[in-house]
Amino acid sequence: MPAASPGGEARELERLRREYESSLSWRLTRPVRAVGRLSRGLRPRPPSQSAAAPSAAAPAAGEEQLDSWLSHFYGECLEAIDARCSERRSDEQYALFDDLDDDVWSLLLTQQYQVYPHIRALLPAMPEPELQELWNGASGLVLAGQSRSFYARLRASYARHSARPLAQSSVLDFGCGWGRLTRYLLRDVAPGRLYGCDPVDGALAICRANHIAASFAKSEFLPERLPFDERFDLAFAFSVFTHLSEAAHQRSLQALHRSLRPGGILIVTIRPPAYLSQCEAMQQVLERLGADVEAAMTLPRYLFVPHPVDPRHPQAAGDHIEYGETVVTMAYVRERWSRWFELLESAVQLDDLHQVILTLRRR
Repeated sequence: MPAASPGGEARELERLRREYESSLSWRLTRPVRAVGRLSRGLRPRPPSQSAAAPSAAAPAAGEEQLDSWLSHFYGECLEAIDARCSERRSDEQYALFDDLDDDVWSLLLTQQYQVYPHIRALLPAMPEPELQELWNGASGLVLAGQSRSFYARLRASYARHSARPLAQSSVLDFGCGWGRLTRYLLRDVAPGRLYGCDPVDGALAICRANHIAASFAKSEFLPERLPFDERFDLAFAFSVFTHLSEAAHQRSLQALHRSLRPGGILIVTIRPPAYLSQCEAMQQVLERLGADVEAAMTLPRYLFVPHPVDPRHPQAAGDHIEYGETVVTMAYVRERWSRWFELLESAVQLDDLHQVILTLRRR
C-alpha cells in the first residue's frame, strides 16, 4: 500500500493547525493537556514514545525496541500473518488479525516497527506525531493505549447488548477525525460495512490518504441527517458530545437515531463533573454554580462554554459557534436523551478519565 505523500500531508497538517489554533481552543484546553502530560510522565514509559512515520519511511528513534518486543514474543504468529499478507492484497486480509490480543493489534496499528513489512503495507499509515498531538493531546504509544482502552470497551459493550456479531454489523464512527479509532475496527467489521463521518474536510482527507479501508463522508455541524443511506447496527462517537452546544448535540442525537436500526447500539463519551475544575474555560461555569457544586451536578444540567467566535474556525457559523467545552450530567442524559435512547450502562476509563463511556440502545 503506498504511503501518503509527505509533502501533501505536511500541507494538510499546517492547514488544520491554522484552523484549530486560530479558534483559540488550543490555548483554552492547554491546562487539561498539561495535566495529562504530567500524569503520563509519572508512569513507567513503554519502550518507545515516538510516533510512527508512514509505512515507507525510515525507522524513527526507538522503533528497534518495539521490533524486539513484537518479534521476541509474537514472532511465529506475526511471521505467518506477514507471509499471508504478501500473497495478495485485499481488505479481507484484515480477518488474519482476528485472534490477536488487543494490545498486539494496537501495537501493529502504531506502525512503530520495521519488521513484518507486508503487515505494515496492509495496515493504514499513521499521521505525523504533530497532528496526533494537535488533535488528541497525545501521540504514539500513549495515544495507542488510550485508543485501545476505548476499543476494548466498545467491543465488550456491543457484545453484551447486541445479538448481532460485529462481523455481521454495519458500524459508524461519528466524528471520526483522522481515523484514530476507525482503523481499530478493520479486523472486526466485514469489508464495505465500516463508515466514518466528520464535519472537517481536512480530517477526512487524511483518513483517505492513509488508506483506512472504510467509507468516509462529510457531515454537517448541525446535521439533519447523516451522509449515508446505510442503517447502522452500531454507531460510536468518541469525544464528540464533550464539545457540542445543546442545540448541536440534540441534532446529532436525532440524526444518529434516524440512522440506527431499531434496537441499534450507540456508544458515546461525555465529560465527568470533575472536568469543570480542570478546564480553564469552565471556570465561569463553576462560579455560576456556586458553593454546592456536587448538589448542582445531581440535577439535569447541560453546561457548555463556546470557544471564541472566529470566522476561520471550521465550526464557526456567522457570529456564533456550536463548538466548545461541554459537561452533561447523568440526570440530563436520563431525562432528555430517553426520548431517543435507553441508557444501558456507563463506564470510566483509567487510561482516559475525562472520557466517560455511555452505552445506549435506540428506542
